[in-house]
Amino acid sequence: MADQSQIIELEQIAFNAWVAEENERFGGWLLRANGGITRRANSVLTIGPPPPPLDDAIEKVISFYKDRNLIPRFQMTEASKPIELDRDLSERGFSVGLQVEVHTAAINHLVQTETALDVLVSNNISDGWMSVYSESSGYDISTMETRKELLKRTTYTKGYALARIGRELAGVGFGVVEGKWLGLFNIAVHPSMRGRGVAIAINTALAKWAHNLGARSAYLQVETENLPALKLYEKLGFQYAYAYWYRKLDEEK
Repeated sequence: MADQSQIIELEQIAFNAWVAEENERFGGWLLRANGGITRRANSVLTIGPPPPPLDDAIEKVISFYKDRNLIPRFQMTEASKPIELDRDLSERGFSVGLQVEVHTAAINHLVQTETALDVLVSNNISDGWMSVYSESSGYDISTMETRKELLKRTTYTKGYALARIGRELAGVGFGVVEGKWLGLFNIAVHPSMRGRGVAIAINTALAKWAHNLGARSAYLQVETENLPALKLYEKLGFQYAYAYWYRKLDEEK
């Protein structure tokens, strides 16, 4: 399991990979807004303390999101600052929402996985990539356009993996390399291609691509209740590092 310094390191790296349209630093807090698309890109990253007092800092966050017609939301970890933040948010009516686990693995282990599927890793998003992602996720056109811009925004080296079975497009994945770390995001398999090893092939291809760029470890985020994904990543050698959860302000009665 990760200690507090490792949690902060990985959260900062993930912040650099998954870049919201709008980012505002407030002391050690990072306020993100992205038109409401993805919780991570529309929440406060709390990896350092805000300017005191805490009550005023929370009010600043509430105003930031309400000014944008977004739900005030914090992304919380055991390393969130200040240490009383989770308790104070609970007392102010912020309920616990989605809970997510972060898992890590050695890339040396990942690249040893054998797969017969054809996976191309490109530095651009193709129409085919977007098509498979859309059909796998069920997002509408407007949401897909916002997500596409989000996926393109990082300044770090990025790779878009597209898997095929024969001539058919089968699945996609997104990887970002920063230093020794590979972040794995948006692993999605077309509904007609599930159960055929596509996700394993995509993860393996991105690991090999990142290994050639000098990455030595991989991280990913998976919802705590997504048992099939947790089982898959355990099979690939990923191990639990830490969890994060969201606290969102419930609507005033």
